[in-house]
Amino acid sequence: MEKVESSIPGLGPLPGRNDRLKTAYTFLKGRRQVDGAEDLWRVRNSLYDLEGFARIHPGGEEWIRLTKGTDITEIFESHHLTDKASNILPKYFVKEAVTPRSVPLTFEPNGFFCTFKKRAVEALKNVDFHRPSKKTNLIADLLAMTAITLSLAAVSKQSYLIIVFAAIFHAWTTIAAHNYVHMRDNFRMYYLDLSTMSSKDWRVTHVMSHHTYPNTLWDFEVYTAEPFLQWLPDKRKTMLNSFLSQLISPIFWAFTFIEQAVKRYYSVFFQYRKFEFRDAVPFFLPLTMVFFAPNYLTALKFWFLIIMTSSFIFSMIGFNAAHHHPDIFHDGDVYRDDLDWGLLELDAVRERKVIDDSNFLVLTNFGLHGLHHLLPTVDHCYLPLCVKAFEETCKEFGISTDKFSQWELVKGQFQQLSRKEIKKNYR
Repeated sequence: MEKVESSIPGLGPLPGRNDRLKTAYTFLKGRRQVDGAEDLWRVRNSLYDLEGFARIHPGGEEWIRLTKGTDITEIFESHHLTDKASNILPKYFVKEAVTPRSVPLTFEPNGFFCTFKKRAVEALKNVDFHRPSKKTNLIADLLAMTAITLSLAAVSKQSYLIIVFAAIFHAWTTIAAHNYVHMRDNFRMYYLDLSTMSSKDWRVTHVMSHHTYPNTLWDFEVYTAEPFLQWLPDKRKTMLNSFLSQLISPIFWAFTFIEQAVKRYYSVFFQYRKFEFRDAVPFFLPLTMVFFAPNYLTALKFWFLIIMTSSFIFSMIGFNAAHHHPDIFHDGDVYRDDLDWGLLELDAVRERKVIDDSNFLVLTNFGLHGLHHLLPTVDHCYLPLCVKAFEETCKEFGISTDKFSQWELVKGQFQQLSRKEIKKNYR
């Protein structure tokens, strides 16, 4: 089944969305074809040449390089909480765009997102929110060291029980590393590469796609799973389609890391992406395990089992964390008239009870998900500082802040795979 129309005008299927092999670079190629950026950087209806700025960009050169030729309005607004970037931007102005924006999402000064952003900056004024907290760094480092230690213990003792614990910590490390992928260049983002997934590709498929256009036709993390998992509502879904999606889900979870590794190295060797340091990181763990195993094959077998089990745990947490439930907006549903970007973020997310009350659980289970979508570059341990501003803004704009239980989201994710009916689905 091919979804051809979007609830949100302008967000129709991207070129390459239905390619058999979908990668970060097919997403970028599609964006460059529709964004009207003319091999420059587009913010709203103006084009800028940021080539000379890339080397001094506080967030790192990679963000600038990856976004060349695309419309960066959404990530520009959500990644820069103060006016500093807006004040610098005019220096790099080239000309006005000749085509209208393909994305209709808005950032009105008195709209939901800009109102919340001002309040969030005030709430964060006593912390250095441009950098991760020491607490988060400590948790992430301990998770990574524990995952590696347990992996070596598993192969040394040849214990399948230890594999389970190694996989749990490996999955938690990967989720914690996601916090750093959103930030300025840093070494802890490479913890994600231990999973075999690519921190660079994730900056495209997760940050530039999923985070920016959640649950829409432009959400890579939705359409990369098609046709196996069909989260978007479609009247053409059959009972067999739904049953197979629900049946395949756990199998898909177990192979997520391997699938992304294949795409990663395909991009390196066939889509003109250079081999970088991060591309060697996935080999660190299996090569180290060789020294603790009786032979190479045993090391490879135990590493593979850890990766598969970790992939299952990571995906089980991720796919059931916030986005998929019959009462959450998915492209195809009737959408609201107000196209404020922040409202789209919240309509495609639900927060969770219990998980959102613990810094550790937030960091290792994709917690405080709505706040994280609105403030992607803010460290997870600082997000609780913004809860009051969030609730105040939601109340002002009539947005529900009701939370789901984890069980409701797990059950709802499977129900969403079979949902056919179109709803007026926003909170």
